[in-house]
Amino acid sequence: MVSKITYSLQVQNGDLVVVGSECQIVAGTSKLQQDLTLWLLSRVGSSRFHPTWGAALQSYIGSLIGSATQANVYNEIMRVLTNYQAMVLQLFSANPSIFSLAELPYSIDSINVSVTYDTVYSSIRVSNPAGSTQVTVAPSV
Repeated sequence: MVSKITYSLQVQNGDLVVVGSECQIVAGTSKLQQDLTLWLLSRVGSSRFHPTWGAALQSYIGSLIGSATQANVYNEIMRVLTNYQAMVLQLFSANPSIFSLAELPYSIDSINVSVTYDTVYSSIRVSNPAGSTQVTVAPSV
């Protein structure tokens, strides 16, 4: 089975990146950053073939932002990152040659969630063997 992680078309501002008549491929740390962004911005359950893919962050849109919102968003982001790491580990264990080191999420270094009035902002930092990458999802709610 070929998974989303092993081969990705480059996306920029919600559209495929096309040069001439060819879609561009994303690789390395840029691929890790794109994959994490897509996992966080896609609705959980939106792919019947990948039921753990995506996040439930959209469920907070339009809801009251209370004292628990920050913790709930943090926990949802942690759930998504943990699922992503588990999927990559499983695929890497089965066939390490399909990955570059820059695509492997070695550790989750930080998840920052802040509330400003009626908006929730989040940023994460994930390290890979090639360094670290930051993903900002704002506004996430």
